[in-house]
Amino acid sequence: MDNWVQISFWITFSLLIILLVLEFMPDRVKEGFGDLVGVGDSKFWARLVPRRGDVGPELEQDGLIRDGRYFAGYADVQRFGVKTDFCRMVQKGDDEQEKFIACALGGTENLSSTSFRSPSVRDGLVLGRDDYMRDVDGDGRSDYCRIVKKASGAFRAECNLATDKGFGASMVPDNQPPADIEMLLRFYAGCMMWLRLRDDMVDYAGNLYVNSSGGAKVDEKPPRPDFTQGLRLNGTGQYLRIGDDPYLNFGSVIQLRSVRAYHFWVRFDEFTNNAHIFDFGNGAGIDNVWIGIVGRGNMGTEGIKEKVLLCGDPIKDVLPDAPSGAQASDVTITTPQDLMETTSANVEEFTCEGFAVAPRKMEHPFPKAVKKGAGPAKTADLMFEVWDKDQRKMRVVVPNFFTIDEWTHVVVTAESMDAFRPDLAFYKNGQKVFVQPSAWLAQNSITEKNYIGRSNWESDTSQYANRDEDLKGAVFDMRLYNTPLTAATIADSYRWGRGLLGLTE
Repeated sequence: MDNWVQISFWITFSLLIILLVLEFMPDRVKEGFGDLVGVGDSKFWARLVPRRGDVGPELEQDGLIRDGRYFAGYADVQRFGVKTDFCRMVQKGDDEQEKFIACALGGTENLSSTSFRSPSVRDGLVLGRDDYMRDVDGDGRSDYCRIVKKASGAFRAECNLATDKGFGASMVPDNQPPADIEMLLRFYAGCMMWLRLRDDMVDYAGNLYVNSSGGAKVDEKPPRPDFTQGLRLNGTGQYLRIGDDPYLNFGSVIQLRSVRAYHFWVRFDEFTNNAHIFDFGNGAGIDNVWIGIVGRGNMGTEGIKEKVLLCGDPIKDVLPDAPSGAQASDVTITTPQDLMETTSANVEEFTCEGFAVAPRKMEHPFPKAVKKGAGPAKTADLMFEVWDKDQRKMRVVVPNFFTIDEWTHVVVTAESMDAFRPDLAFYKNGQKVFVQPSAWLAQNSITEKNYIGRSNWESDTSQYANRDEDLKGAVFDMRLYNTPLTAATIADSYRWGRGLLGLTE
């Protein structure tokens, strides 16, 4: 019996040696052996080096705190050709400077899960929330990569290379990042401010100081939910005040005169009075740039077709073209009926019925603001204003832009780099819905009262108007750009945001 045990041992040992030799044999030598022993697809190593059962997606080693907002998944840092090593961001205690990336190596059950690791943040690890694992140098090991901000202000994908003992301290560029990382790099181009408001209140562009009022916050505790609710605001004192210096001013890094695109998602739980989604300025009617809604929404006007204006655009077309004043005496005499039948004046809205003996009741050309007995508004108009000191330079209103209880993706972008009066395009849910020709840009770079969810007019009241109210709802993915956004980037941003919000088609 002992002889059979010895024979079995030596047979097993010999097969193991053969398999090891085949695994590390050059491809041209081991050609033809792959199907016999399964070396080509690492079936042998998958059995010999299994994933750990004590550390994984749902389990963590005692004494470690995992930050689920960073990469957590299986990779191949042991160069076995199969992903058996569970890598994640951890720390010991509450000190954020002690964060490091570590891999629980396959085949080391119940041993240390941090023997293969990177330096800590304190020792030089550069953090980046858009992180991933990829073999960038072709040595068969998965390297730890992420998007980082360089000293020049540009954003790049860079990696800490995996070695025999852990991740090295130096970083190398990833010139062929995955498609989702390439898309994010496009989002970063020209970005001056990026508050994702997904699972933190950090500016991903690295320029902002953020102050929260009234307990407004985003849940940052792991695990990160599959879908975000954004920054929830209750409409009664919850808002953010932001700036690019500790005093919460704009002007040092973020200059409003340089902004060429505004980007955000918003959801209204209620249309509070003249709610401003953001308002950057120096007080009520002083250097303001803001986007919000008109009044408390369009109460009672849903489903009513907008009428063609009787005299065209009320701003541009009320004055006659030159030469104005007295006209030639031989002007053809006509009647209102002739005009309506031979010109475009109201021809789609009215039918010329000639004279009538009994008077007819005519429909009012514009619907009333509120129908009798109407409930809360279901839609609201978007309003965008730009002020220069105490003079309003521009007001744009886009009707029925927002719908109650629905997420809306909003982009307002210049369509050129014209420094004075570029055309301004308004996008809703990835589609262009309005263009303001020769629009005004922000006139001042330095503003001291920069709010998200609050109006600078909130404390400005009179006997003729109710005061503005705080936003009641949620905000997500707010960005400012110093370059115009292309239609392709806007469409990609819309799809990306829908995925994080869990919106279905």
